[in-house]
Amino acid sequence: MAANTREASTPFVPDELARNAELFYEADRLEKAAYDIIDTSLADADAWLRFSEAKRVAETKRAEAYQDLLRIRRTTVGSRPRQGQCCDR
Repeated sequence: MAANTREASTPFVPDELARNAELFYEADRLEKAAYDIIDTSLADADAWLRFSEAKRVAETKRAEAYQDLLRIRRTTVGSRPRQGQCCDR
């Protein structure tokens, strides 16, 4: 029965991984935008404030992507026995 559940959930994993990749891509885009702010003006205090806020947003998005990836791994790996464990015990 567990195999049936795993087979039923398998088609969703590629979709979930694609969505997760989009989250990481968005985090990368936000981080690049943050660094673009200070790329033009290192001495400007206002630019550093804008950079700090933009960098915080990028880090928040990256943390969201990482947590989502961990969730995906738990649901896919957690449904299989670990290597070296036997189901006959």
